[in-house]
Amino acid sequence: MRTSQARCVLALGLGLLALMALLPGTVSVWMDEAGHTYLTDGERAPVAGATRLQPSQLSLGWQGRVTGEPLEPGLGSSDEDDRVTRQLLGARGDILRGEVKRGLAQLRRLHRAHPGRPDVAFLLAQVERRRGRLEPARDVLETALSMAAELPEGWREAAPALLKEINDELELAGEQGVSRAAMRVLQTDHFRIWYDHQFAGRAYGDRVLDLLEQARAALARSMGRSLMQPLEVRLYTRAHYLEAYRHRFGFATVGFYDGAIHVVSVRRPRRELLALLIHEYAHALFEDALGGHAPFFLNEGIADREEEIARGRPRLSRSEWRQLLDALRSETWIPLPSLVQGFGGLRGKRALLAYLESRAVIGMIEERHPGAVARWLNRCARGAGWEHALRSETGWDRSSLDAALRELVRSRFPSDPLAKLDSPRIKSERDASAAGAARAAKAEGLSEGGLARPPLLARDRPAKPACARGA
Repeated sequence: MRTSQARCVLALGLGLLALMALLPGTVSVWMDEAGHTYLTDGERAPVAGATRLQPSQLSLGWQGRVTGEPLEPGLGSSDEDDRVTRQLLGARGDILRGEVKRGLAQLRRLHRAHPGRPDVAFLLAQVERRRGRLEPARDVLETALSMAAELPEGWREAAPALLKEINDELELAGEQGVSRAAMRVLQTDHFRIWYDHQFAGRAYGDRVLDLLEQARAALARSMGRSLMQPLEVRLYTRAHYLEAYRHRFGFATVGFYDGAIHVVSVRRPRRELLALLIHEYAHALFEDALGGHAPFFLNEGIADREEEIARGRPRLSRSEWRQLLDALRSETWIPLPSLVQGFGGLRGKRALLAYLESRAVIGMIEERHPGAVARWLNRCARGAGWEHALRSETGWDRSSLDAALRELVRSRFPSDPLAKLDSPRIKSERDASAAGAARAAKAEGLSEGGLARPPLLARDRPAKPACARGA
């Protein structure tokens, strides 16, 4: 078979596979006795004598015989274009599966090699924006817009619109994220802190730096990791914090991490601030290892547990275990697989339950597999997928982890007959979550704050991600 014919066969086969994956309903592939191929949306043969085939059988059926005039490469396509597109879709698939660090590294490599490609720039800008890195997202888009000789029609309006949204958010952050009063800045090898100069003097900053170093040392001991680059920390009075960030969360918070630590503080820092800084620094370590906030329930669970250890409460209280049992009995339990991408849409008691489940599952992992969380983070930092690394360290995936936690909750109350079995609703939700996890790799986007599928564009403005600490 000639090389051009082989490539035609491969391209047609891949095209039919992709089309079958995208079209709704039942899609069937048929071949008649003359070797003609048909694609239908039902199970009825299009012509007499046609045989229904699986896509993998097409190349055998065609046997390299491609009829018609040879296809010339399109003016806008080449082997290099195809290679970049495949790598771009592969990076997007990694990100949708939660392998953000791997996908982001691939996107950055592609952008360095092809800075003028709008599809690469658009996806990279979306990812950077979702991680709270607005300046890099803006720079990526501006570079692509300045270098592209002519934007394809699909990008002509979408790319400038996204750039405008990012610039608007940067302007808002400049107005609200920093106190209107003069800001004092202190820099060390490990931290860069900002605080209101009128709120407190230099001695205050020195005390905060001491607490930050204590937080860094505590997490280096427990998690075996520390950041290589200086971390930005911004401290606010409660009034300034609420003015700047009240709109970002559906519940009261006293701090969050979005690439920098933002926390509420008082004029004289106390141990309360140390616990809060430990919580947010744990989020920074998590993002450094995994390249993003997901899986969110493990992210929040690690940070919450480290904070509670700093407060002298390393284990859940009996009343907290009772809350988890009540969630099982009242059919309000939140399956852990549904908390991978975030706690979006959860309010009030539901949000508090998500945080409690997250802390409980980290405690269970450490109790049964001491040191597993630190080893899991290191595996992820070396490029392993988070669920594969979790399975390697503990034997659990997201669904079996949820089942083990529910069983642990029941075991804490052996004399309670109502604690023994799942309700039909919980079982249904667990099964649905497991099925959803199996389909995650085939998903066309995320339901909240999703990424556009190149060359399609996201129309809804995604929410900026942040790991928040409730008040």
